[in-house]
Amino acid sequence: MKILDLGCGIHTKKEGSIGMDKRKAPHVDVVHDLNVFPYPFNDNEFDYIEMSHVIEHVEKPLLVMNEVHRIAKHGAVVRIITPHYSSQLSYGDLEHYHHFGWISFALLTNSNLFKIKKHKLWFTDLYKVFGISLLANLFPRRWEKYFAFIFPALYIEFFLEIVKTSNEGLIEKSIY
Repeated sequence: MKILDLGCGIHTKKEGSIGMDKRKAPHVDVVHDLNVFPYPFNDNEFDYIEMSHVIEHVEKPLLVMNEVHRIAKHGAVVRIITPHYSSQLSYGDLEHYHHFGWISFALLTNSNLFKIKKHKLWFTDLYKVFGISLLANLFPRRWEKYFAFIFPALYIEFFLEIVKTSNEGLIEKSIY
């Protein structure tokens, strides 16, 4: 299984993966800016791509997701975790270009290039005790529409499956 950790950072990298980051560090295998396309990998190269706390730092997330689709194999899994837009962790960081929620990644499936395997909204322990976490994860679209700023989440995590067909194209801005 070939694994890529996109934006692996200067401190951590998923075990057994190829780490790519724009900053040089001892565990970074490929130094490359995620905002520069194409990435230095072949088509259909990876079985699993990790994107932990990175998509909020890129200038054009749809272009990044197009590139992820290109370098991943059919059936590959992409794990994305990012602060939820309702969290102070999202809007409190001056290096975050974008803020994401459940709907952001659910709409990626409109392109037919990705399928949702699993998703999870992460909350503080207090919201778990009161059942808010459970309800938000059962009804994420309704929670975002009506309650996200009353009961903010910390993070959103998605596991997406890559879908490749013979007539695929790029993700268009129009899906948003």
